Amino acid sequence: MPYIKSDDDRREKLRNGEPALTAGELNYQIFYYMKHKNAATCTSEINGFVEQFLGTKPNYQRYNDMTGALIRCAKEIRRRLPLKSERVLLDIVESYDDEIAKYEDKKIIENGDVE
Repeated sequence: MPYIKSDDDRREKLRNGEPALTAGELNYQIFYYMKHKNAATCTSEINGFVEQFLGTKPNYQRYNDMTGALIRCAKEIRRRLPLKSERVLLDIVESYDDEIAKYEDKKIIENGDVE
């Protein structure tokens, strides 16, 4: 679980919905939100955090960072919080499977496949 120093203003900005700049910030933002909000109804808000993080032109690194942040966050929620709602995050990861597959197919055409 990435931690942002308590004397850093990034915590407050992330809590107020400012876009996460790194996978660690995305993880922190989602964990904080799920810890303090109704986890059962937060799918649209988390999707919003993810969309902000990916930006308008997602690339491999952003997709990979997003996937890793959500999976690690789900595992940390399972470990530390009595929410039993980590499935929400795994469902969001899976909802991007088609989009990521299309991106991968495009890059195979542009750059060639693994030999």
